[in-house]
Amino acid sequence: MKSVLVAALALMPVSAQGATVEIDRQEVSPGQTVTVRLSGWPSGNVSVELCGNEGRRGTADCAVASSATTFVGPQGSATALLTVAKPPVGCPCVVSVRPVGGGQARTVPITVKGVKTLSESQRAEVDAAVPSLTVTSISLEGGGPSAAWFGGPADRTLVYTVKNDGDLPVSDAPVSIAVGRAPDPTGIVAAPALGTIEPGASKTFRVPVKLSGPAFGSYQIRGEIEGQAREIVFTAETSSYPWVWPFLLLVLVAAPGLRRRVPVAAPAASGAAATATVACPHCGGDLHLQLTHPAPEKPAAPAEPTDEAAADPRETRADRTAALDATAVLAQVAAEQRKGKHA
Repeated sequence: MKSVLVAALALMPVSAQGATVEIDRQEVSPGQTVTVRLSGWPSGNVSVELCGNEGRRGTADCAVASSATTFVGPQGSATALLTVAKPPVGCPCVVSVRPVGGGQARTVPITVKGVKTLSESQRAEVDAAVPSLTVTSISLEGGGPSAAWFGGPADRTLVYTVKNDGDLPVSDAPVSIAVGRAPDPTGIVAAPALGTIEPGASKTFRVPVKLSGPAFGSYQIRGEIEGQAREIVFTAETSSYPWVWPFLLLVLVAAPGLRRRVPVAAPAASGAAATATVACPHCGGDLHLQLTHPAPEKPAAPAEPTDEAAADPRETRADRTAALDATAVLAQVAAEQRKGKHA
């Protein structure tokens, strides 16, 4: 009879007036699903959570990682399916519903199998012990040669360390990470679950972050750990520029000045010039003669050897050229002598 009464109380609305919460069962095991029905709520998003310690410390007592979110329409009613998970502290346990944008939470009691129930003294200790997570370090890795140098997307790795400075373990506190232009990044980044962090312990997480292409300018990565007594926000900044394009532009601008200058060859002379000095007693001194050899002609077809050439095959072209030069010198000497006589 007592269990039937408790179940009936669990199915009753939390309040006869205003927002109400109803659940389809009173006793559950972790992993099972509870149907939560809402009525009389203002329109908007609401969060549904399973909490220990009657949810007296807010989300610090709740299994935030397994919470459900639903939208209440203009009629003020909605239905949510909540997967049951062990709360971070012991029972008495409740299903808590609260507006996402802030407001008073409404709760309905529920029994969770396998979760111990705290005594009043234990509950007093829990109330006095406030979990306190802090982000002790944050950094970004990456930024070397990549597609971002050509204006494509850029890859970074966000590294941060979370420490539990409180007196109680903290389990699965929700983490949200966003990336984008400062100061209000909106690109969602998949954040790893924190798991359970014992008092005094720390955990380090590495999260891949992609800057969508074309990646150009400064970016901010913003993280937030929810469900704590105080707001925990951590940020990091980075930048990405397509360095290759300015370099290529500089090379194109400087290219004309880097071209090799090839000297223009002077036209070949029609003939070679030589100077000869010949003694001329009739002229009153020596004669300085300028001799110009004609340019070599294209080789002609070999002629038939004459009797003279056949008679002396040792005579060469050089010998014949020297003979012609000597004849020219003698002719010039004779001309100078005649000028001297007439003078």
